[in-house]
Amino acid sequence: MVSAGVIFKRFIQKPEVGLLVNYSKLQAGERVLFCEGKIKDKIIPKDFAADLGTASIQISRDLEKHFPKAQAQIKTVFGNLKSVDKIQNRAKGPVSIAPKILRGVKSGEVNSFESAKAFILDGIGSRVITKSLDKLDKKQIKNMIESLKINNEPLSSKQKILLEKYIYQRKMTPSEELEAFPLFEKFAQLLIEKRSKQVVDNLSLSIIKNRMIKEGLTLEQIKKQGLLPDDLIQRLKNEKIEPLEVTLINNYRGMNGLPEFSSRQIQALRKVTGGKVIIHSRADLADYEKFPRTAYSKEELKEFAVKPSGYRTAQMNIIHKDGTLGEIQFRGSYTNMIGEYEHIAYDLRQGKNTLGPIFDNFKSAISKLTPEEYNEYNKYLEKCYNYYNRLELGLPAIKPKLPRKFDKILSEESMKKLHDTNEARLHKLKEGFKPHFEEVA
Repeated sequence: MVSAGVIFKRFIQKPEVGLLVNYSKLQAGERVLFCEGKIKDKIIPKDFAADLGTASIQISRDLEKHFPKAQAQIKTVFGNLKSVDKIQNRAKGPVSIAPKILRGVKSGEVNSFESAKAFILDGIGSRVITKSLDKLDKKQIKNMIESLKINNEPLSSKQKILLEKYIYQRKMTPSEELEAFPLFEKFAQLLIEKRSKQVVDNLSLSIIKNRMIKEGLTLEQIKKQGLLPDDLIQRLKNEKIEPLEVTLINNYRGMNGLPEFSSRQIQALRKVTGGKVIIHSRADLADYEKFPRTAYSKEELKEFAVKPSGYRTAQMNIIHKDGTLGEIQFRGSYTNMIGEYEHIAYDLRQGKNTLGPIFDNFKSAISKLTPEEYNEYNKYLEKCYNYYNRLELGLPAIKPKLPRKFDKILSEESMKKLHDTNEARLHKLKEGFKPHFEEVA
Protein backbone atom coordinates (compact mmCIF):
# COMPACT_ATOMS: atom_id res chain seq x y z
CA MET A 1 0.00 0.00 0.00
CA VAL A 2 2.63 2.57 1.06
CA SER A 3 6.35 2.50 1.68
CA ALA A 4 7.63 1.64 5.14
CA GLY A 5 8.65 4.34 7.56
CA VAL A 6 5.97 6.88 6.58
CA ILE A 7 4.62 8.81 9.55
CA PHE A 8 0.89 8.27 10.10
CA LYS A 9 -1.33 10.21 12.43
CA ARG A 10 -5.06 10.39 12.91
CA PHE A 11 -6.81 13.69 12.29
CA ILE A 12 -9.68 14.16 14.71
CA GLN A 13 -12.35 16.62 13.58
CA LYS A 14 -15.02 15.47 16.04
CA PRO A 15 -14.65 13.23 19.08
CA GLU A 16 -14.72 9.54 18.05
CA VAL A 17 -14.33 10.41 14.35
CA GLY A 18 -10.95 10.45 12.58
CA LEU A 19 -9.01 10.06 9.34
CA LEU A 20 -5.68 8.36 8.78
CA VAL A 21 -3.31 11.01 7.50
CA ASN A 22 0.17 10.94 5.99
CA TYR A 23 1.26 13.86 8.14
CA SER A 24 4.77 14.17 6.65
CA LYS A 25 3.32 14.70 3.17
CA LEU A 26 0.75 17.13 4.55
CA GLN A 27 3.53 19.24 6.04
CA ALA A 28 5.43 19.12 2.76
CA GLY A 29 2.30 20.49 1.07
CA GLU A 30 2.34 17.94 -1.74
CA ARG A 31 -0.82 18.19 -3.81
CA VAL A 32 -1.18 14.50 -4.49
CA LEU A 33 -3.85 11.98 -3.71
CA PHE A 34 -4.34 8.47 -2.35
CA CYS A 35 -2.28 5.44 -1.53
CA GLU A 36 -1.27 3.05 -4.27
CA GLY A 37 -3.56 0.05 -4.49
CA LYS A 38 -6.85 -1.25 -5.83
CA ILE A 39 -10.38 -0.09 -5.18
CA LYS A 40 -12.84 -2.69 -6.46
CA ASP A 41 -10.39 -3.79 -9.14
CA LYS A 42 -9.65 -0.21 -10.21
CA ILE A 43 -5.91 0.47 -10.02
CA ILE A 44 -5.00 3.90 -8.68
CA PRO A 45 -2.27 5.46 -10.90
CA LYS A 46 1.14 5.81 -9.24
CA ASP A 47 1.20 9.48 -10.18
CA PHE A 48 -1.54 10.04 -7.64
CA ALA A 49 -0.06 7.91 -4.86
CA ALA A 50 -0.51 9.59 -1.50
CA ASP A 51 -3.03 9.66 1.32
CA LEU A 52 -6.78 10.26 1.18
CA GLY A 53 -6.81 12.01 4.54
CA THR A 54 -4.15 14.48 3.43
CA ALA A 55 -6.14 15.54 0.39
CA SER A 56 -9.36 15.80 2.44
CA ILE A 57 -7.72 18.07 5.01
CA GLN A 58 -6.13 20.27 2.35
CA ILE A 59 -9.50 20.74 0.64
CA SER A 60 -11.22 21.41 3.97
CA ARG A 61 -8.67 24.04 4.96
CA ASP A 62 -9.06 25.73 1.61
CA LEU A 63 -12.84 25.83 2.06
CA GLU A 64 -12.47 27.33 5.53
CA LYS A 65 -10.47 30.22 4.04
CA HIS A 66 -13.24 30.99 1.53
CA PHE A 67 -16.15 30.39 3.93
CA PRO A 68 -16.62 33.94 5.35
CA LYS A 69 -17.04 35.57 1.92
CA ALA A 70 -19.33 32.79 0.68
CA GLN A 71 -21.45 33.04 3.82
CA ALA A 72 -21.73 36.82 3.41
CA GLN A 73 -22.80 36.43 -0.23
CA ILE A 74 -25.73 34.13 0.62
CA LYS A 75 -26.77 36.41 3.47
CA THR A 76 -26.74 39.41 1.12
CA VAL A 77 -29.06 37.66 -1.37
CA PHE A 78 -31.59 36.15 1.06
CA GLY A 79 -30.95 37.56 4.54
CA ASN A 80 -33.33 40.53 4.32
CA LEU A 81 -36.47 38.59 3.33
CA LYS A 82 -39.44 38.52 5.71
CA SER A 83 -40.38 35.02 4.54
CA VAL A 84 -36.97 33.61 5.54
CA ASP A 85 -36.78 32.14 9.02
CA LYS A 86 -33.01 31.59 9.10
CA ILE A 87 -29.95 30.88 6.97
CA GLN A 88 -27.50 28.11 7.84
CA ASN A 89 -23.97 27.83 6.41
CA ARG A 90 -21.09 25.42 6.86
CA ALA A 91 -17.81 24.53 5.20
CA LYS A 92 -17.52 20.79 4.54
CA GLY A 93 -15.03 19.09 6.88
CA PRO A 94 -12.41 16.45 6.03
CA VAL A 95 -14.38 13.57 7.60
CA SER A 96 -17.25 14.31 5.19
CA ILE A 97 -14.98 15.06 2.24
CA ALA A 98 -13.01 11.79 2.40
CA PRO A 99 -15.82 9.30 1.60
CA LYS A 100 -17.10 11.57 -1.16
CA ILE A 101 -13.68 11.69 -2.85
CA LEU A 102 -13.44 7.92 -2.49
CA ARG A 103 -16.72 7.54 -4.40
CA GLY A 104 -15.22 9.75 -7.11
CA VAL A 105 -12.18 7.51 -7.37
CA LYS A 106 -14.37 4.40 -7.63
CA SER A 107 -16.43 5.99 -10.40
CA GLY A 108 -13.32 7.18 -12.26
CA GLU A 109 -14.21 10.89 -11.90
CA VAL A 110 -11.34 11.64 -9.49
CA ASN A 111 -7.71 10.96 -10.40
CA SER A 112 -5.87 14.03 -9.09
CA PHE A 113 -6.00 16.61 -6.33
CA GLU A 114 -7.59 19.21 -8.62
CA SER A 115 -10.27 16.78 -9.79
CA ALA A 116 -10.93 15.90 -6.14
CA LYS A 117 -11.53 19.58 -5.33
CA ALA A 118 -13.86 19.92 -8.31
CA PHE A 119 -15.77 16.81 -7.18
CA ILE A 120 -16.85 18.44 -3.89
CA LEU A 121 -19.68 20.49 -5.36
CA ASP A 122 -21.15 21.28 -1.94
CA GLY A 123 -17.92 22.48 -0.36
CA ILE A 124 -19.72 25.49 1.10
CA GLY A 125 -23.22 24.40 2.07
CA SER A 126 -26.04 26.88 2.68
CA ARG A 127 -29.67 26.39 3.68
CA VAL A 128 -32.33 29.02 3.29
CA ILE A 129 -35.16 28.06 5.65
CA THR A 130 -38.52 29.69 4.86
CA LYS A 131 -41.30 30.36 7.34
CA SER A 132 -44.54 28.38 7.37
CA LEU A 133 -47.79 29.92 6.17
CA ASP A 134 -50.58 30.66 8.62
CA LYS A 135 -52.98 27.78 9.17
CA LEU A 136 -55.97 27.92 6.83
CA ASP A 137 -59.45 27.72 8.34
CA LYS A 138 -62.33 25.75 6.81
CA LYS A 139 -63.83 28.83 5.18
CA GLN A 140 -60.55 29.74 3.45
CA ILE A 141 -60.14 26.19 2.18
CA LYS A 142 -63.72 26.13 0.90
CA ASN A 143 -63.24 29.43 -0.95
CA MET A 144 -60.00 28.16 -2.54
CA ILE A 145 -61.76 25.00 -3.73
CA GLU A 146 -64.62 27.03 -5.19
CA SER A 147 -62.29 29.35 -7.10
CA LEU A 148 -59.93 26.62 -8.38
CA LYS A 149 -59.87 26.00 -12.12
CA ILE A 150 -58.32 23.20 -14.18
CA ASN A 151 -57.65 24.13 -17.81
CA ASN A 152 -59.67 27.33 -17.21
CA GLU A 153 -62.70 25.28 -16.17
CA PRO A 154 -64.20 25.30 -12.64
CA LEU A 155 -64.24 22.00 -10.78
CA SER A 156 -67.25 19.73 -11.07
CA SER A 157 -69.22 18.80 -7.95
CA LYS A 158 -67.53 15.39 -7.93
CA GLN A 159 -64.07 16.95 -8.19
CA LYS A 160 -64.83 19.35 -5.34
CA ILE A 161 -65.89 16.47 -3.11
CA LEU A 162 -62.79 14.44 -3.99
CA LEU A 163 -60.46 17.38 -3.40
CA GLU A 164 -62.04 18.19 -0.05
CA LYS A 165 -61.67 14.56 1.06
CA TYR A 166 -58.00 14.59 0.02
CA ILE A 167 -57.28 17.89 1.79
CA TYR A 168 -58.82 16.66 5.04
CA GLN A 169 -57.28 13.19 4.61
CA ARG A 170 -60.56 11.36 4.86
CA LYS A 171 -60.76 7.69 3.92
CA MET A 172 -60.57 7.19 0.15
CA THR A 173 -60.23 4.28 -2.25
CA PRO A 174 -56.94 3.99 -4.20
CA SER A 175 -58.71 5.06 -7.41
CA GLU A 176 -60.20 8.11 -5.65
CA GLU A 177 -56.74 9.09 -4.38
CA LEU A 178 -55.29 8.84 -7.89
CA GLU A 179 -58.02 11.09 -9.23
CA ALA A 180 -57.76 13.55 -6.35
CA PHE A 181 -53.97 13.92 -6.35
CA PRO A 182 -53.71 16.19 -9.44
CA LEU A 183 -56.51 18.36 -8.04
CA PHE A 184 -54.57 18.66 -4.79
CA GLU A 185 -51.40 19.63 -6.69
CA LYS A 186 -53.22 22.48 -8.42
CA PHE A 187 -54.87 23.53 -5.17
CA ALA A 188 -51.52 23.58 -3.33
CA GLN A 189 -49.59 25.30 -6.13
CA LEU A 190 -50.70 28.77 -5.04
CA LEU A 191 -49.66 28.02 -1.45
CA ILE A 192 -46.25 26.73 -2.59
CA GLU A 193 -45.68 29.86 -4.66
CA LYS A 194 -46.88 32.15 -1.89
CA ARG A 195 -44.39 30.66 0.60
CA SER A 196 -41.42 30.63 -1.80
CA LYS A 197 -42.10 33.78 -3.87
CA GLN A 198 -39.58 36.05 -2.17
CA VAL A 199 -36.66 33.59 -2.35
CA VAL A 200 -37.43 32.74 -6.00
CA ASP A 201 -37.64 36.46 -6.87
CA ASN A 202 -34.28 37.22 -5.26
CA LEU A 203 -32.73 34.13 -6.79
CA SER A 204 -33.95 35.20 -10.24
CA LEU A 205 -32.53 38.70 -9.80
CA SER A 206 -29.15 37.38 -8.66
CA ILE A 207 -28.90 34.95 -11.59
CA ILE A 208 -29.76 37.74 -14.05
CA LYS A 209 -27.25 40.09 -12.42
CA ASN A 210 -24.54 37.45 -12.81
CA ARG A 211 -25.40 37.08 -16.49
CA MET A 212 -25.26 40.85 -16.96
CA ILE A 213 -21.74 40.87 -15.51
CA LYS A 214 -20.37 37.76 -17.21
CA GLU A 215 -22.31 37.70 -20.49
CA GLY A 216 -23.04 41.37 -21.06
CA LEU A 217 -26.80 40.77 -20.92
CA THR A 218 -28.60 44.14 -21.15
CA LEU A 219 -31.83 45.46 -19.68
CA GLU A 220 -33.20 45.76 -23.19
CA GLN A 221 -32.50 42.08 -23.84
CA ILE A 222 -34.08 41.14 -20.50
CA LYS A 223 -37.26 42.97 -21.46
CA LYS A 224 -37.31 41.68 -25.04
CA GLN A 225 -36.82 38.06 -24.00
CA GLY A 226 -39.35 38.35 -21.17
CA LEU A 227 -36.84 37.04 -18.64
CA LEU A 228 -38.28 38.98 -15.70
CA PRO A 229 -41.68 40.48 -14.84
CA ASP A 230 -41.92 44.28 -14.70
CA ASP A 231 -41.71 44.51 -10.90
CA LEU A 232 -38.41 42.62 -10.84
CA ILE A 233 -37.02 44.70 -13.71
CA GLN A 234 -37.73 47.80 -11.63
CA ARG A 235 -35.88 46.26 -8.69
CA LEU A 236 -32.98 45.42 -11.00
CA LYS A 237 -32.83 49.10 -11.99
CA ASN A 238 -33.21 50.57 -8.53
CA GLU A 239 -31.52 48.14 -6.14
CA LYS A 240 -28.00 46.86 -5.68
CA ILE A 241 -28.31 43.19 -6.63
CA GLU A 242 -25.79 40.58 -5.47
CA PRO A 243 -24.83 38.26 -8.39
CA LEU A 244 -25.09 34.49 -8.02
CA GLU A 245 -23.99 31.82 -10.51
CA VAL A 246 -26.19 28.70 -10.53
CA THR A 247 -24.95 25.63 -12.38
CA LEU A 248 -27.50 22.94 -11.50
CA ILE A 249 -30.98 22.73 -9.99
CA ASN A 250 -32.67 19.73 -8.37
CA ASN A 251 -36.28 20.20 -7.28
CA TYR A 252 -36.68 17.11 -5.11
CA ARG A 253 -40.06 15.70 -4.17
CA GLY A 254 -41.64 12.37 -3.26
CA MET A 255 -43.71 10.33 -5.68
CA ASN A 256 -46.90 11.44 -3.91
CA GLY A 257 -45.62 14.69 -2.47
CA LEU A 258 -45.40 18.36 -3.36
CA PRO A 259 -42.23 20.19 -4.49
CA GLU A 260 -40.51 23.09 -2.73
CA PHE A 261 -40.78 25.23 -5.88
CA SER A 262 -43.68 24.81 -8.28
CA SER A 263 -43.18 23.65 -11.86
CA ARG A 264 -44.11 27.18 -12.93
CA GLN A 265 -41.33 28.64 -10.78
CA ILE A 266 -38.75 26.13 -12.04
CA GLN A 267 -39.67 26.87 -15.65
CA ALA A 268 -39.26 30.60 -14.94
CA LEU A 269 -35.82 29.94 -13.42
CA ARG A 270 -34.86 27.87 -16.45
CA LYS A 271 -35.78 30.85 -18.63
CA VAL A 272 -33.84 33.26 -16.40
CA THR A 273 -30.69 31.15 -16.77
CA GLY A 274 -31.01 31.24 -20.55
CA GLY A 275 -31.54 27.47 -20.62
CA LYS A 276 -27.91 26.93 -19.65
CA VAL A 277 -28.56 25.44 -16.22
CA ILE A 278 -29.11 21.70 -15.99
CA ILE A 279 -32.33 20.82 -14.18
CA HIS A 280 -32.19 17.16 -13.20
CA SER A 281 -34.97 14.62 -13.13
CA ARG A 282 -34.66 11.07 -11.87
CA ALA A 283 -34.98 7.68 -13.52
CA ASP A 284 -38.25 7.20 -11.64
CA LEU A 285 -39.84 9.46 -14.25
CA ALA A 286 -38.53 7.52 -17.24
CA ASP A 287 -41.81 5.57 -17.19
CA TYR A 288 -44.43 8.30 -16.97
CA GLU A 289 -47.20 5.78 -16.38
CA LYS A 290 -45.69 4.83 -13.01
CA PHE A 291 -46.21 8.35 -11.72
CA PRO A 292 -49.61 8.97 -10.06
CA ARG A 293 -52.15 10.82 -12.15
CA THR A 294 -51.00 14.36 -11.91
CA ALA A 295 -51.87 17.89 -12.85
CA TYR A 296 -48.52 18.17 -14.61
CA SER A 297 -47.77 17.13 -18.17
CA LYS A 298 -44.97 14.67 -18.98
CA GLU A 299 -42.70 17.59 -19.91
CA GLU A 300 -43.52 19.47 -16.72
CA LEU A 301 -42.71 16.39 -14.64
CA LYS A 302 -39.14 16.64 -15.89
CA GLU A 303 -38.83 19.69 -13.63
CA PHE A 304 -38.87 17.39 -10.61
CA ALA A 305 -36.34 14.93 -9.20
CA VAL A 306 -38.17 12.14 -7.39
CA LYS A 307 -36.88 10.61 -4.14
CA PRO A 308 -38.42 7.37 -2.83
CA SER A 309 -38.24 8.55 0.79
CA GLY A 310 -40.18 11.74 -0.01
CA TYR A 311 -37.10 13.92 0.58
CA ARG A 312 -38.01 17.40 -0.57
CA THR A 313 -35.92 20.48 -1.13
CA ALA A 314 -34.97 22.81 -3.96
CA GLN A 315 -31.23 22.19 -4.17
CA MET A 316 -28.81 24.17 -6.32
CA ASN A 317 -25.12 23.93 -7.12
CA ILE A 318 -23.52 27.35 -7.30
CA ILE A 319 -20.18 29.03 -7.89
CA HIS A 320 -19.39 31.79 -5.42
CA LYS A 321 -17.80 35.04 -6.56
CA ASP A 322 -14.30 33.83 -5.68
CA GLY A 323 -14.80 30.57 -7.61
CA THR A 324 -15.53 28.36 -4.59
CA LEU A 325 -18.08 25.61 -5.29
CA GLY A 326 -21.15 25.54 -3.10
CA GLU A 327 -24.70 24.37 -2.70
CA ILE A 328 -27.92 26.05 -1.56
CA GLN A 329 -30.90 24.14 -0.22
CA PHE A 330 -34.29 25.81 0.10
CA ARG A 331 -36.50 24.18 2.71
CA GLY A 332 -39.31 24.83 5.13
CA SER A 333 -38.64 24.70 8.87
CA TYR A 334 -40.43 21.38 9.41
CA THR A 335 -39.00 19.57 6.40
CA ASN A 336 -35.57 20.91 7.31
CA MET A 337 -36.00 19.25 10.69
CA ILE A 338 -36.92 15.82 9.31
CA GLY A 339 -34.26 16.20 6.59
CA GLU A 340 -31.64 16.31 9.37
CA TYR A 341 -32.28 12.69 10.35
CA GLU A 342 -34.37 11.01 7.62
CA HIS A 343 -31.28 10.39 5.45
CA ILE A 344 -29.64 8.25 8.16
CA ALA A 345 -31.41 5.09 6.98
CA TYR A 346 -30.46 5.77 3.35
CA ASP A 347 -26.82 6.45 4.25
CA LEU A 348 -26.59 3.20 6.18
CA ARG A 349 -28.04 1.23 3.27
CA GLN A 350 -25.43 2.89 1.03
CA GLY A 351 -22.59 1.85 3.32
CA LYS A 352 -21.95 5.32 4.79
CA ASN A 353 -21.50 5.08 8.52
CA THR A 354 -20.12 7.84 10.72
CA LEU A 355 -22.75 7.32 13.43
CA GLY A 356 -21.95 6.85 17.10
CA PRO A 357 -22.92 3.92 19.37
CA ILE A 358 -26.31 5.48 20.15
CA PHE A 359 -27.46 4.34 16.69
CA ASP A 360 -26.37 0.68 17.06
CA ASN A 361 -29.89 -0.73 17.52
CA PHE A 362 -31.22 1.46 14.70
CA LYS A 363 -28.43 0.26 12.39
CA SER A 364 -29.23 -3.33 13.26
CA ALA A 365 -32.95 -2.85 12.48
CA ILE A 366 -32.24 -1.15 9.14
CA SER A 367 -29.76 -3.85 8.08
CA LYS A 368 -32.40 -6.55 8.55
CA LEU A 369 -34.90 -4.99 6.11
CA THR A 370 -35.35 -6.80 2.81
CA PRO A 371 -35.48 -4.64 -0.36
CA GLU A 372 -39.27 -5.02 -0.37
CA GLU A 373 -39.52 -4.00 3.28
CA TYR A 374 -37.21 -1.05 2.71
CA ASN A 375 -39.45 0.16 -0.14
CA GLU A 376 -42.44 -0.03 2.20
CA TYR A 377 -40.48 1.80 4.88
CA ASN A 378 -39.66 4.57 2.38
CA LYS A 379 -43.41 5.00 1.74
CA TYR A 380 -43.85 5.60 5.46
CA LEU A 381 -41.05 8.19 5.44
CA GLU A 382 -42.66 9.92 2.45
CA LYS A 383 -45.91 10.21 4.41
CA CYS A 384 -43.92 11.83 7.23
CA TYR A 385 -42.46 14.39 4.80
CA ASN A 386 -45.92 15.08 3.39
CA TYR A 387 -47.28 15.57 6.90
CA TYR A 388 -44.67 18.19 7.75
CA ASN A 389 -45.04 19.87 4.37
CA ARG A 390 -48.78 20.21 4.98
CA LEU A 391 -48.01 22.01 8.25
CA GLU A 392 -45.70 24.40 6.36
CA LEU A 393 -48.48 25.22 3.87
CA GLY A 394 -51.09 25.76 6.58
CA LEU A 395 -53.10 22.67 5.59
CA PRO A 396 -54.83 20.05 7.75
CA ALA A 397 -52.39 17.25 8.63
CA ILE A 398 -52.66 13.83 10.29
CA LYS A 399 -49.37 12.38 11.46
CA PRO A 400 -48.67 8.93 9.96
CA LYS A 401 -47.95 5.89 12.12
CA LEU A 402 -45.16 3.40 11.54
CA PRO A 403 -46.62 0.11 10.23
CA ARG A 404 -46.72 -2.51 13.00
CA LYS A 405 -44.45 -4.91 11.10
CA PHE A 406 -41.46 -2.60 11.66
CA ASP A 407 -39.32 -2.27 14.78
CA LYS A 408 -40.45 0.80 16.76
CA ILE A 409 -36.90 2.16 16.68
CA LEU A 410 -37.45 2.90 12.95
CA SER A 411 -40.27 5.36 13.61
CA GLU A 412 -39.82 8.99 12.65
CA GLU A 413 -40.21 9.96 16.32
CA SER A 414 -37.46 7.52 17.32
CA MET A 415 -35.13 8.81 14.57
CA LYS A 416 -35.60 12.36 15.81
CA LYS A 417 -34.95 11.34 19.42
CA LEU A 418 -31.77 9.43 18.47
CA HIS A 419 -30.54 12.33 16.34
CA ASP A 420 -31.24 14.96 19.03
CA THR A 421 -29.63 12.80 21.75
CA ASN A 422 -26.55 12.23 19.62
CA GLU A 423 -26.24 15.93 18.74
CA ALA A 424 -26.46 16.86 22.44
CA ARG A 425 -23.80 14.21 23.23
CA LEU A 426 -21.45 15.54 20.52
CA HIS A 427 -22.04 19.13 21.63
CA LYS A 428 -20.98 18.23 25.16
CA LEU A 429 -17.95 16.26 23.93
CA LYS A 430 -16.85 19.18 21.76
CA GLU A 431 -16.86 21.70 24.61
CA GLY A 432 -13.29 22.97 24.69
CA PHE A 433 -12.34 20.51 21.94
CA LYS A 434 -10.01 21.49 19.10
CA PRO A 435 -9.33 19.48 15.93
CA HIS A 436 -5.94 17.82 16.26
CA PHE A 437 -3.57 15.08 15.13
CA GLU A 438 -2.69 12.05 17.22
CA GLU A 439 -0.26 9.24 16.46
CA VAL A 440 -1.60 5.88 15.31
CA ALA A 441 0.38 2.78 16.23
